[in-house]
Amino acid sequence: MAIFRPSRLTVLFLLFLTALSARADGDAPLMTLDRAGDFSIGLYSQWLEDPGNQLQLADVLTSPDWQTSTQDGLNFGFSNSAYWLKTRVQVSYPERWALWLRYSLLDYVDLYFCPADVTDPAACSHQQAGDEITFADGRDIEHPNLILQTPLQAGGEYLLLMRVKTRGTYQIPASLVDSATLQHELLRNNIIRGGYYATMLVMGLYNLFIFFSTRVRSYLYYSAVTLTFLLFHMTYEGSAFQFFWPQNPDINHYALPLAFGINLIFLSLFVPNFLQLKKYSHTMYRLFRVYTAISVMSLVMMLLIPYQVIVPINNVLSIVMLLTALVVSILFWVRGHSGARYFTIAWAALITGLVLANARSLGWIPTNTFTLYAYQLGSFMEIILLSLALGERIVKLQNDQLEARKAMVKSQEDAIQYLRDYEDLYQNSLTGKFQLDDDGYFIKSNPAWRSMLGYGEQASFAADNPTFNSLLADPLEQRRLWRRLHKDGRVQGYVVAISQPLTGERLMVSITMRKRAHDERAAWIGSGQNVTDEYHKEQALIHLQKEKTQALRQLVMGIAHEMNTPLGNIRMAESYLSDEHEDWNTEELQAHLKEGLEHIHDGIGRLNNLNQLMKNAIVQENQYAEESLKIRPWLEQWQLEIQMLHPGVVIRAIVHSYLTEWRTYPEALSIILTQLADNSCKHNPEKLAAGELEIQVELRERGDTLELLYRDNGKGIDDEQRDVIFMPFYTTQRKLAENKGLGLYQTYNLLTELLHGQIEWPPGDHGFALTVRFVLPPQEEKEDDNTDDVIAEADITDDE
Repeated sequence: MAIFRPSRLTVLFLLFLTALSARADGDAPLMTLDRAGDFSIGLYSQWLEDPGNQLQLADVLTSPDWQTSTQDGLNFGFSNSAYWLKTRVQVSYPERWALWLRYSLLDYVDLYFCPADVTDPAACSHQQAGDEITFADGRDIEHPNLILQTPLQAGGEYLLLMRVKTRGTYQIPASLVDSATLQHELLRNNIIRGGYYATMLVMGLYNLFIFFSTRVRSYLYYSAVTLTFLLFHMTYEGSAFQFFWPQNPDINHYALPLAFGINLIFLSLFVPNFLQLKKYSHTMYRLFRVYTAISVMSLVMMLLIPYQVIVPINNVLSIVMLLTALVVSILFWVRGHSGARYFTIAWAALITGLVLANARSLGWIPTNTFTLYAYQLGSFMEIILLSLALGERIVKLQNDQLEARKAMVKSQEDAIQYLRDYEDLYQNSLTGKFQLDDDGYFIKSNPAWRSMLGYGEQASFAADNPTFNSLLADPLEQRRLWRRLHKDGRVQGYVVAISQPLTGERLMVSITMRKRAHDERAAWIGSGQNVTDEYHKEQALIHLQKEKTQALRQLVMGIAHEMNTPLGNIRMAESYLSDEHEDWNTEELQAHLKEGLEHIHDGIGRLNNLNQLMKNAIVQENQYAEESLKIRPWLEQWQLEIQMLHPGVVIRAIVHSYLTEWRTYPEALSIILTQLADNSCKHNPEKLAAGELEIQVELRERGDTLELLYRDNGKGIDDEQRDVIFMPFYTTQRKLAENKGLGLYQTYNLLTELLHGQIEWPPGDHGFALTVRFVLPPQEEKEDDNTDDVIAEADITDDE
């Protein structure tokens, strides 16, 4: 899109017409302002050319070379001369009057208001306007056009003299307007102008957003053509001077050809892309590539070629390009291309508007609202129609993608449901992000990072302003981290200990950091995720693996130790019998055989016992039966059995629960409690003999868990023994240990693997104490006692 500006041929033609229509003899008609309105001064003016640009006001007042204008819209084309206009005005309407020049690209306009019979130039008032002076100084009313208030008063007769000097075309559409009509027309002009600008801007940005969504290049070119045409129009009309550089009139020297050239470049790219010339017409495609090259060259030559030359070149290029595009679109429309239909109508509307606008400026057609805004209306229709054409492409693209979208609906619904299920997980993400300057201070951080450090608000974090290094708890890890950062430029998933500044709590954070890019303000950009729980779990797994490894080592060493003696006895008996039997008589042979067999049988027996102990220590599937255990009767029965085995012990069995039955493994539970009671008796023989050994077994229901507490008043164990007491073959009385150190190992396996209990060591300095928590099955219900609201307790003591 580009506006037609008269070329040199047009200018010569206009000058020829002007010469034919001009009258050198006589004065122009007197212009009478006897009513409100907008009165053009063209037919009431005389004009004088000043080729040397030397005439002064006194010279033109006495010059006999004035020529009377026969055109309403004065247009002298391009010229190096200055032009003077003279208009005689008689005012009878009592209203204030203003001179309105509707062409904003005039460089200098000097306006003189003189008495009708003036002979002395000093009697004239002078005003100056134009786009070579600042916007505010070049007009009396803030408007893109040149509007100057006049000193005209009712009852007076005046001589209006105007000197115009410009590097562009000499279009002088001047008129005198009363204040009421001026306000009305300015209001209408502002509404139309604002609506036009808004429409062009919205359409340009809208299609630019579509380009970002679809990546279809036609939308980019269309948006560029629309926005650059808007800039060109604002420059041509004067709005760009008003809004963008009102204090820098020198920019006006280059603004119009620059905006014109850029618009031509995008226009030469848009037409072949929209009409798909590369696919349907290689000749036209190459022709528009030539247009693109010429447009780029004209843009470059703008700094070398005068304004009067580069603008006509652009005018001719735009006319040729518009007509070429119109002819090609008509041919494509005839061939049945749907997009060409909209394109042809749009181009025809644009060209019609341009022709009407230029015909009005040349005075060939009257000036009215339609002709005054003809090219705005034409370009508006073009933008709308081309947008409809591009919209048709969107519809086609949507239809092409409809089947694919239907196939994706099910997977999208599943994904949405999945996201809903895990919405809380995503919303509670602990990942934080931060940026550091060269000194390690935080430039920017997100709420997750501040929350991780214990800060609820940005203000408190900014007030403390801790450095990154001050957060690292371990100086050695701090040096290692920065050494890697400076060496590699980045780290990923580097776990360090961070201390919260406010609480001192120690967190394990996975840090990812990198150096800044060349265009980033921050020196270091990173993120951190609180992995304290994961770190502790990992350490627990490492510790568990160490325990398993240690247990396996202890198991192997214990087996080897326990098997060494019986195997040695068997080997020794076998060797003795094999080597010495030749020297024995029958009686000696029978005696030695009997003695050797006893050693062998004793060793085999010990190996069998060891094998059975090891089998018992290992929990095998289906080895124990799961039953419903009646808690209080079963506990009373177990208490009686232990008292029969160890008569000197005092046992207290207590139940704090409404639960009467427990679905568990009674045999395994009996082995566990019996092994613990045997250990208490064996390791506290003095108290057992004196009848002072007390054992307490307590079952307490806590929520959805059942807590088993075993405690005695013996000598207990220290913290070091707690770490190894459940190891296989661990014992402090190996010679007296019937289970060879596998009793508590079996107990541990039954508690953790079969009953899924969690072992804890309760606080206390006296005696041995052990707590095990069992998770109750959800189907077990508590039985309420309606007659007694207290917890039933079984307390059985044997004082024998």
